Amino acid sequence: MSLKQPYRQQRGATLIVVLIILLVVTIIGVVAIRVAMTSLNIATNSQIGQLLLQTSDTPTNYFLNRTNYKDITSVMNVVGKVIDDQKDPLSHGREYIFCYRPTEALQVGSILDVTVLVPPETTDPDETKATIGPTESNRSGFCDLEQDFGSAREAVVTQVAVKYINAANDTTPGADLARNTDTSKDANVQQGKVDGRVRITSTAILPNYSSMNLADVQEDCIGNASDVGYINDNVDDGLQTKRTVADCLRDYGIPVNTQVQEIDLMTRYVEETAPE
Repeated sequence: MSLKQPYRQQRGATLIVVLIILLVVTIIGVVAIRVAMTSLNIATNSQIGQLLLQTSDTPTNYFLNRTNYKDITSVMNVVGKVIDDQKDPLSHGREYIFCYRPTEALQVGSILDVTVLVPPETTDPDETKATIGPTESNRSGFCDLEQDFGSAREAVVTQVAVKYINAANDTTPGADLARNTDTSKDANVQQGKVDGRVRITSTAILPNYSSMNLADVQEDCIGNASDVGYINDNVDDGLQTKRTVADCLRDYGIPVNTQVQEIDLMTRYVEETAPE
């Protein structure tokens, strides 16, 4: 009997060693999986950010690169409508929104697809939503988070807002002119041009990442046929702390990217014939 005891002790020691090895392998495997998942998550977040950045920049590039001056300043285009409406003091400060739908037959930024929002007053609470003026009834400018995708991939929805920039009272004359360049070189004198400055705010949205019902998110943040959401542009004085569509969507865990760009529409003159 005494001869078998060392053998049993060896079997027990072997079992303990095997268990320790299995435990070490398991720990290494768990760590490797976590590292892989973290790397994948970082890569995915980077791809999402890049996709949203490129998409939010697309509407502004469309106006700058694919639209001529006559079309962009036409009252049938959102930019021209914004500038023309400045003749009415009641239109000052309003936000003209549309959904970027390049797959539709209508021209991008057509006034037929524009909704005019009235921002909250500066004294209103920051959570105050926008309103629609009594003379404006079109609500087709709100993006539908479930179907208004910017491409066949059906991934990103882009809400665009255009707003007129009023010159500051303390601005030095000529402060907004280009420096160190001849912007009139080789340009012909063109009469009847409309000068103005507009700010374009593009909000690219990935609605499929929402864990909430998209219809509820739509109603709360953006707006629909019966409800109005938040403003998109809070750059102006008195609006910096106001809640925006992007703020609301982020609270729902939806990835968004907002791009703000300004467009200066200026008449260029060049002397073609020297005076006698």
